[in-house]
This record gives sequence, structure tokens and C-alpha cells, in this order.
Amino acid sequence: MEYDATWSLDRKKDGLEKTFCCINARARDFAKLGRLYMNKGNWNGTQLVPQKWVEASTTADTANGGVDYYKYQWWLVGNGNYMAEGILGQFIFVCPSKNLIIVRMGQDEGRAPWEEIFTMMAQQY
Repeated sequence: MEYDATWSLDRKKDGLEKTFCCINARARDFAKLGRLYMNKGNWNGTQLVPQKWVEASTTADTANGGVDYYKYQWWLVGNGNYMAEGILGQFIFVCPSKNLIIVRMGQDEGRAPWEEIFTMMAQQY
């Protein structure tokens, strides 16, 4: 991370990180998380996250009743693209085929079809 970030815990003493929300970081650092995943967990030659984990988390697996659109905190949006979605309208959209990462910061998701917007932006890139 370029700047300090915070991650809220579920309680003060011996708390665990909330996995559904509450990472507070800057757009640039969220983009770096997208880059880390786009590079299969590798950051400038150092494997920080196991490649198998990244591949598993960004690939659909419908075995045993799994769904084909969400896995390990990533939404699988088709054509090899995937995105993370924050609780208040923050997004990290990753398009590996175009070497493209889109970050949206916000305090409200609104009614915009963000997945469609990001996909159209990637197609135009």
C-alpha cells in the first residue's frame, strides 16, 4: 500500500476483520489490489498471493452447487473479467485481456449498472 489503510474489526478485543466490508483505502491502493490479482498474485517478481488461490477465486466453479458468478469475494462478470464490490459503491474491475483496471470510489452505489458501464469502458479501451 502506498498509504496507510484500515480494516474494521468485528469487535475491539481479539476481533476479526470483517470480510464483507470496511477496508478503508485510497483509489490508487485499490487499483494495486486489482493489479496484484491481474498478475496472478505476483507483485514485481515476488509471489505475494499463491497463483492457485488467485486462479481459483476468479474462475467459476459450479461443482457441489456453486454459482458461476461469485467466488471468494470476486464477482465473475464474463470474458475473463472480474470485480470486487464495496458495500457503499466502491468497485475494482479487472480486465486481464486488456491489462485494464478500473476503480470507482463512492459513498452510494446509486442506480447505475456499474458492471455494464465497466464492461463497455473495457471494450472501448
